[in-house]
Amino acid sequence: MITARPPPMTAELLERTDGYVVAVWRRLMLLVWQDKASAAGIDRSREHFARWSASQPDGAVFVVVLPRHLTGPPDEESRAAMQRAVRSPSRHLRGTATLVESEGFIASSVRSIMMALTTGRAPNVFRTTGELATWAATLLKDPELTAVGLAEAIRVAREG
Repeated sequence: MITARPPPMTAELLERTDGYVVAVWRRLMLLVWQDKASAAGIDRSREHFARWSASQPDGAVFVVVLPRHLTGPPDEESRAAMQRAVRSPSRHLRGTATLVESEGFIASSVRSIMMALTTGRAPNVFRTTGELATWAATLLKDPELTAVGLAEAIRVAREG
């Protein structure tokens, strides 16, 4: 007897603004920037993560997804918000990652800044959803966390 498998879980949107989307997929919280990072988006996503991750007894991962275009370095206010986030992580936080799919000098500079902001921890800055999914699946011991699923979750978050 052949039984139908349930469809893959899609991203659940928690907040959408003109500048960012906060969504969850599996045990990942995604902060998907539509435009340049803002301190307000960083602070709001921290609040969402604190509430949502409490329902994840085995922990969760926080993922920042930068836009493919116009990727520039964060302003001072956003950097300060990032530092606040790094200094006060949730007790359910298993890891953080940044996805910078852009290429070129500015994207490389942004990757370097993101790596510098993860002081005291291994930098988890990725160029592809495949690299990110492999890292997260290993960290969370979740073999169903795949590059295809992650790419779809990000697409849903970006497009609504």
